This record gives sequence, structure tokens and C-alpha cells, in this order.
Amino acid sequence: MTFNEVILGSSPFTFAPQFGHRTRLYELDFKDQPDNIAEIMDKAYELGVNEFLLKSSDDVEKALDLSLSRGNDWSVIGMTNTDDYDSDMALFEKYNTTMVLLDGFFVDKCIEDEDFDLVSKYLCDIRSRGYVPAIETRIPFKHLPIIEESSFLDDFDVIMFPLNFYGYMMDCNFLNKDNKNKIKDIMGRLDKKIIANRTLATGILKPNEAYDFIKNIDYLDAVCVGLAKVSEAEETLNVINSVKS
Repeated sequence: MTFNEVILGSSPFTFAPQFGHRTRLYELDFKDQPDNIAEIMDKAYELGVNEFLLKSSDDVEKALDLSLSRGNDWSVIGMTNTDDYDSDMALFEKYNTTMVLLDGFFVDKCIEDEDFDLVSKYLCDIRSRGYVPAIETRIPFKHLPIIEESSFLDDFDVIMFPLNFYGYMMDCNFLNKDNKNKIKDIMGRLDKKIIANRTLATGILKPNEAYDFIKNIDYLDAVCVGLAKVSEAEETLNVINSVKS
């Protein structure tokens, strides 16, 4: 059994810093150019992706509106770092939003500060608004065991964390068999829906390498992948479509 759900991420469109020098290239490609974003979204939708991870951004919002106007019926997963929580919620209300995800920087800081009540407060509010509550962690090996014992464990239904062979942007050196089993054991006990992101290790891995490695990770339900060109969408999503269940 392998994952069966694919989510289009928005990190390239918001010039996320993890891409290194390419962050600047993405800014040149996408800043004030929502048509360029919408073109990639349209291609992803054509290739079977109908879920989009939405982060607050004028250009991304305009691109989503463009893609929707062309008949692409996107389901939205909202992501918030809680800095502008009310405006984020107002944005998500505009769309067919099914889930709201608390950003990993926020969640991980709360865990480090042992402020579990703050995480719980936002998750309960998200659920009260009719959305599936979800969290991200960027340091799964350190924080998944803490989350397992936390007071907010029952307040979320979905968790997202990085997963790739190199352990890139994870808190491990290579995702070898032992490390894969450590996460698998915790996931079996958590009983949550699992989304993997950073599966391409920000482009270090080729799609064939990345998805051949994770295609048989049986606790994985979905992958979230960022795409920066139409050609990247075609290459990556054709590979994903060949391995997903």
C-alpha cells in the first residue's frame, strides 16, 4: 500500500527560503505574475491534482482565482502561522477549504516552549469553524514523541512532516531503515492521517528517486509537492501517478 493523495504546495510561489539561490529565481518568476502560477496550477489539475495548499499571498490568491475561473475545482488546505490568524481564516472562507494546518514554525516553537495549550486553542478553533484541524512539524524525530504524549494529541486529525531519503530538512542523517522504522512505530500509535512534504528534498532528488524510495511507506496517506514550472509538473506528477495507489 502506498499513498493515494497528492497536494500541490505553494512554497515556490511564496519564495520559501529553503530553496537557496532558487528562491530568488522563483521571486523573479512569480512576484506580481499570478498568471505564471496559475499556468502551473492548471497543469497540475490536468494531471489529476485537485488539492492546493494555500498560504496567504496576494499573487497566490489571484492565481487560485484564475485557475478556478477556468473550471478547475480546487479543494483548499489552508496553512496559517497564526501571525494573521483572523485574516487567514477570512481568506480560507472564500474557497472550498476542507482543512487548516498550523505551520511548523509555530507548532515547533510551541513544543519547545511547552506551550501546548496555545496549540490546542487554535486547533479547537479550527475545528469549531468546520475545518479538519492539522499540524506540521519540521523536526519529526525530536517532536513526534512529544506530540504523542501532548495534551493536544486529540485536537488534530492530520500531521505533515518532511520525508525524503537524504533526511534533508529533517532532523536525521539519511532516512535509513532504522529511522524509517522509528517514524513508522510512532505513526502506528498516533493513528493520524499522514502527509509528507519536502519529498524531493527541494530539488536535490529527481522525482524517480524520490518516489521510488517512499512509494511503499505504508503509513503515508498523501504527499505535498511544490512545482515551479509546467515541465516540472509534467515530469513529477507523471512519476507520482505511476506509483500512487
